[in-house]
Amino acid sequence: MASIQDSASRGMKSKGRLFDAAPPRPRLFSTVNPIGFYSLVRREVLRELRWFGMVIVGPAVQAVLFASVFTLAAADRLVLPSGLDFLAFLATGLILSSVMQRAVETTGYSIMFDKLESDGLQDILGAPLSSLEILTAYLVTSVLTSLSIGIAIWLAMVLFGLGLPVNPLGTLFFATIAAAIFSAIGLIAAIFSRKWDSFSGFETFLILPAVFLSGTFFPLSAVPEGAWQTVFQLNPIFYLINGFRWGVLGVSDADPWVCAGVALAALSILLVAASRLLASGYKLKP
Repeated sequence: MASIQDSASRGMKSKGRLFDAAPPRPRLFSTVNPIGFYSLVRREVLRELRWFGMVIVGPAVQAVLFASVFTLAAADRLVLPSGLDFLAFLATGLILSSVMQRAVETTGYSIMFDKLESDGLQDILGAPLSSLEILTAYLVTSVLTSLSIGIAIWLAMVLFGLGLPVNPLGTLFFATIAAAIFSAIGLIAAIFSRKWDSFSGFETFLILPAVFLSGTFFPLSAVPEGAWQTVFQLNPIFYLINGFRWGVLGVSDADPWVCAGVALAALSILLVAASRLLASGYKLKP
């Protein structure tokens, strides 16, 4: 009987040593965390879908009203020197300007809300995601939302005679690059903004003037020669607009390859800056 008890006690001790020798190991992640990345993208997409009417339908209705005013006011008189119909020229500016504006707001509003109205941003920064993964998730959501708006406005502009693009790949390239650039701008602006008014001021006093001084709604030939044309050509948005217009209509005030080079250079600089800001937690961590 004693031998049985001794063997049982030795078995329990051996089990105890076995459990002590194998403590729970932390979960290991590979270089990329696909589950976390997908979860963040899904979270941001669902957030945008809650405001479907304001995000998608609103800009399309606004573009229709804007184009209708020009149609009723001038109609056939608004013809460019190249013979291109002004409403077709205007439609490309309306589409890309709406894409860029929504891209800024998608990332900017998301960061601002999580930073000021909830603790969601701290959960994201504390998740097993790299700064590049977080940045990419925000950009993917913003680009998809912005391009959806561009498609909605394009369908609305069909009523005013806008057809299929001359160069579909070029159109998609410049629209995607423009959306990515302004998504990064919105994210950076939200990081530096201490309150909602600061972010609104950034949109009002920096983004809108830059868009209007880029040839979005009129050609470079309509600008007096000299200093003003130089100002337009120093504006990176000028190259985004003209690259997109080249893809849609086949005409441009700048060489398409120069437009592509400027766009890619601007995107690279902004991505590096945004990634470093997220990695450092600057003005994001309490």
